Amino acid sequence: MTDSSPEYIAEMISKIVGIEIEITRMVGKWKLSQNKEERDRVNAAQELLKRGELEISGAMRPHVEQ
Repeated sequence: MTDSSPEYIAEMISKIVGIEIEITRMVGKWKLSQNKEERDRVNAAQELLKRGELEISGAMRPHVEQ
């Protein structure tokens, strides 16, 4: 923005409009490396377990062969 004139910047700033959105519902999705090869999923679950990430590694374990 340093190459824009102060007048242009002031004009653009005056056109900023704030909005407020009420959140009525949230939907989540698990991303557990399903698109990766089996060896990569196994390795990711093992590494997460080694790092003490018990919740996410536990969630991945049913989706990889032991």
